[in-house]
Amino acid sequence: MGILNDLEEIVVKVKAATTAFGEKAGQYVDISKLKFKLIELKSDLKSEFENLGKITYENSKNDVEDSSNITVCVAQIDNLKLQIEELERQMAAMKNKVICHACRSQNEIGAVYCTKCGEKISDVIETTEASSAEDDFLDFEE
Repeated sequence: MGILNDLEEIVVKVKAATTAFGEKAGQYVDISKLKFKLIELKSDLKSEFENLGKITYENSKNDVEDSSNITVCVAQIDNLKLQIEELERQMAAMKNKVICHACRSQNEIGAVYCTKCGEKISDVIETTEASSAEDDFLDFEE
């Protein structure tokens, strides 16, 4: 009976290890997908900055005062930056990390200061939560 119990215990441990390995592999696949999307968004951002430069150059060269194309380009850049920040936040969360809002580097959850720039992480989080609560209050009043 001892050998049978040992074999059962080994089978249970192997199943648990296989399950853990599968979950970890799935997490790496998800992170890899996000990384590819991040690369794509950064490439799009670079193209938009180039486009903004071309528009600015042409407007200046031709002495054109129309800034509507510039406004559209700036809005697209802002949108891409927001999408990039969201992807970075998702990737950090999958790795059990938090992102410093000052320098955008990843830090361990529970860190008080950023390991790269020294910014106090908890103050940034509290400020974000406070402004979110304030926005909710303002939305309620309207």
